[in-house]
Amino acid sequence: MDKPGKILYHVKGLLVNILVQITNKFIRKINILSGKASEAIHRFRWSPSPMADRLLADALRLAEIPSPTHQEEQRTAFVLERLGSLGIQPQMDEYGNILVKIPTQSPQDGAPLLLFSDIGSTRWHPLESLSRLDSVYARGAGLADILGCAALLSAAESLTGGQLKCDRDVLLLFTAHALDDPEGKAFFPITENHRYYPCAAIGLRGLSLGTVIAHTQGIYRIRINVSRERPEKDPGKEEADSPAEASAGSTAETANQVVNSLIATARKLSSITWDSQGITRFYIRRIEAGSGFDRTPGEGVLEIELESSDGAQLDMAMNTLKATAEHTPAAQGSLPGTKSPLQKGNPGEIKTEVTITSFIPVGEQNVNGELLKTLRSIMKDLRIRCREENGADPSAILSNRGIPSFSLGIAQGWEGLNSDTIDIASIERGRQLIEAIITRIHNE
Repeated sequence: MDKPGKILYHVKGLLVNILVQITNKFIRKINILSGKASEAIHRFRWSPSPMADRLLADALRLAEIPSPTHQEEQRTAFVLERLGSLGIQPQMDEYGNILVKIPTQSPQDGAPLLLFSDIGSTRWHPLESLSRLDSVYARGAGLADILGCAALLSAAESLTGGQLKCDRDVLLLFTAHALDDPEGKAFFPITENHRYYPCAAIGLRGLSLGTVIAHTQGIYRIRINVSRERPEKDPGKEEADSPAEASAGSTAETANQVVNSLIATARKLSSITWDSQGITRFYIRRIEAGSGFDRTPGEGVLEIELESSDGAQLDMAMNTLKATAEHTPAAQGSLPGTKSPLQKGNPGEIKTEVTITSFIPVGEQNVNGELLKTLRSIMKDLRIRCREENGADPSAILSNRGIPSFSLGIAQGWEGLNSDTIDIASIERGRQLIEAIITRIHNE
């Protein structure tokens, strides 16, 4: 073999050795990671409660399914399949809500106990919702939103399997619409059928275990959309070649109409005194305008939240906000120190649309006294710290109809900007809380 050939042979051998070493190191790393994952899953699977295992497994699977959709068809299909495996034949209404009635052999009276939760989530993400699991925490975007639904499936399994006894019929409601839907579609199966009026109702949510909204607040969430009508194009004039050229003919005043309108409307609403007692609070949750890089903003959005402990004052504030946003001159884009906005009917007119996106009433707290005492007693027996707070609770929709109702969290953890973190061990305590409520609600 000539000298260049020997050199090439040795170089090839060296490269092969380097590649083998890198591959072996990579395989060892994979084995280490796989070992850690296997150890974490092994610890999780051998937790004291197999029921808690299945509850979390259902939550992890549901959290991966895209949401929100029209009537949460994919998540609904999962719930129906899971209920079918338990031998349950649920009812589904025209809005996609699923209602399950689990009868008892010797009911105490005709009024059932209702447990309900929302199937959907507004925080689903195609990557972040692929949950991660270790021996302590479960993480994933929107995971906290779906734990309540998984807890309903767990309760259905315990009731049909005989592990859980109740002297009342139990209703399980899986809502395909948000609980704060202003049109009331979430509770349609209950409010439109008096045969299903419950003796009490418990809403299940992911976080936080032990927290009870004892003093409810009503809320309106309102979205104000502002848009600028585009002038009609001259058929004889060619379209501009670039966004910069397209907006070159507009003045500074007309170019910022949408931005000016949003700012002026926000200022106007912020200056209003909503009631003389100061019990109604006003929050700006979002303000945004734009239509792409280097383009004149053609539309914008202002999201508002109104909160009050007085239902009549809350409704009055909502009507005031709506009228102010729709009829104030600020809604047409003028700010102090700028020229007058374009008159109605001219090209570039500012349009304002006000939409109520969410509503939770104040609720009737007088009907909840006995149920609250029962919840305190159950949490004390389970050594779960009961924290009573003020805030909005979707169960107030039912308490307004004379049905004692609260919403409860079933786990501990926190919601993050991109991902939720759930303490796995706390799920079993939340499951025990639900079972205790089902078995004791008829006695206290």
